[in-house]
Amino acid sequence: MLQTGIDSHFSAPRHHIPAELLLDYAVGRLAEPWSLVVACHLSLCPECRDEMRRLEALGGAALDRAEAQPLRRPMPATLPPRQNAAKAETAAAVAGRDTRLPAPLRKYLPDGLDQARWRWVGSGLRSLPLPVASKSGGMVSLLKIAPGQGMPVHSHGGEEMTLVLCGGFSDERGEFRRGDVEIADDGVEHQPVAMPDEPCICLAVTDAPLRFAGRFGWIFNQWARFTA
Repeated sequence: MLQTGIDSHFSAPRHHIPAELLLDYAVGRLAEPWSLVVACHLSLCPECRDEMRRLEALGGAALDRAEAQPLRRPMPATLPPRQNAAKAETAAAVAGRDTRLPAPLRKYLPDGLDQARWRWVGSGLRSLPLPVASKSGGMVSLLKIAPGQGMPVHSHGGEEMTLVLCGGFSDERGEFRRGDVEIADDGVEHQPVAMPDEPCICLAVTDAPLRFAGRFGWIFNQWARFTA
């Protein structure tokens, strides 16, 4: 499980990770791309961290009730508490790093957002694929939308989970700002538009290419297939 770190220097998110996904994350059932988004959201969301603690407590109680089984090999004498390890990792990561990036994301962008090599996708739109193999269960990238600009109208060939890192966007389903998560499936068609005050930077994971509509949709569909 990816460690979350904690970011407390902004208002709490309003759009959260569903409980079933938190449970999958807690027991290690999520592939790295999805686990990364959940870990980043947890670092930004006190409410979901509380829910994670509740789920872990329930899991611990279930283990206490389970019949003990002998271990095939001895465990180490002591194991460092996960919380203390997370605090130490977070403290080391924050020093001299881009604080706009949640702690779990910093190892993928060691030089921060300002040094990122964005790819031009369209007017006001840039993307940055992250080094997470698609065979691990999803395609991961950062998206940067210029203030007041929008993505083309699109639907989805599968599942998509988007976490706002900077700025914010709105679409047919609501308004999303730092820490908020939007989850879309093949029944959702929308057009995210960045807020007018600053660029919107998001972390997005999908398990299938997007399906773009409109006059220039075919161009973006070619791009989506090329980058899949």
